[in-house]
Amino acid sequence: MLSGDQQNFYNNNDKNPHQTGINEAKNLHHETAYILPKQLCTIENRKVIEQELQHPATRIPDQFQPYYLDYQNKHQREFLKCVNFIGQITFLSYFFVDWLLIPEIGMLSGISRLILVVCAILINWLAFRYCKNIKILDSLLPVYVAAAAALWLGLLILSHSALVTTYIYAAVIFILLGNLCVQVSFRNSIFTSALISAVIFHGVFQLVSLEEIVLFSLIYAPILFLSMYISWNNTLNSKRNFLRVLLNDWNYYALSELAHTDELTQLNNRRQFLQVAEQTIQKWPKYNLACLLMLDIDFFKRINDTYGHDVGDEVLRILAEIARKEMRHTDVLARFGGEEFIALLPNTTLEDAIAIANRLCRTIETHQICIKDKLFLNFSVSIGVSQLQPNQKDLSLLIKNADIALYQAKKNGRNQVAIYNYG
Repeated sequence: MLSGDQQNFYNNNDKNPHQTGINEAKNLHHETAYILPKQLCTIENRKVIEQELQHPATRIPDQFQPYYLDYQNKHQREFLKCVNFIGQITFLSYFFVDWLLIPEIGMLSGISRLILVVCAILINWLAFRYCKNIKILDSLLPVYVAAAAALWLGLLILSHSALVTTYIYAAVIFILLGNLCVQVSFRNSIFTSALISAVIFHGVFQLVSLEEIVLFSLIYAPILFLSMYISWNNTLNSKRNFLRVLLNDWNYYALSELAHTDELTQLNNRRQFLQVAEQTIQKWPKYNLACLLMLDIDFFKRINDTYGHDVGDEVLRILAEIARKEMRHTDVLARFGGEEFIALLPNTTLEDAIAIANRLCRTIETHQICIKDKLFLNFSVSIGVSQLQPNQKDLSLLIKNADIALYQAKKNGRNQVAIYNYG
């Protein structure tokens, strides 16, 4: 009937069990960068994620799209900013190649390249400072590349150098740069390929003969498809990495529920109660009123021995259900050990806590459990009540006092409420 945490609680003879649990609670911290809200971490969504990870062309399900874009905005933003800057500097540096191969327009090349790069850097600064849409940022460099390709081909058209027909093969650099920087959406790569290719071939048709166009196409096409494949693979890996992180989120939530929840009653377990209660008390104002209830099922061992452990489990579930209904949403309720339950009642006077405890006793006493459609079982609880004193923030003392009051309730005949006497 006892969980592992509860068994350790009862077997710990070397230390005060309440204080030990509180120390564990103080040291229990888990920091994680959640992507999904907890309500989306369902079994159905986990199956969807696993199916997409197994699919050759992984896609992001619609319900996860906003989280995917947020994730990429966080992880790809700096990369895209750096790639944009490197792309601008690379384009500017090719001025020296123009100066060597087509010197008659070298000055025009330098001025026009500088103007385009300065405009691109200014747009980048504004975009990466104010734009939150990662898809727009993902498409910036491809657009710049198309503009740079148009400018470069325009310079070649103005040149009369015999080296132009050879230099034009450097156009493959534009399609490579445009596609390899795409990280978020493969649609940007398709758009990039169409736009840059249209610009390049428009210039090529004006510069070389039909035979040279065919040769250029034979060289250009494999590089185009290779760069598109790399872009597709980059975006595919981005999606798969995101979905794997979602699975990690789901697994953490599942383990967190398992670690913090009593499996039988679905209430907080002892460790979770101590953690939450300790944090709550430490944050309370100086003179906050609060009480604590300690509940114990009367003659629980007799119920187990007489009717079996399955009936004993049902008694525990019924008690948890009744207590949950009687408590307010601000109260912290938990299964504290075997047949022992605990509840922290914030902003509650002693009189109100006694009223709640008495109501619980009466409700439980009148509730009947049907056993195999023949026998009806009644059970009762004893409750100890303690109050948080002014200037007191010692949870272990509050629990100890409630435990003493619970012992007194059992000593007085069970099925009743006892209050810890501070006198």
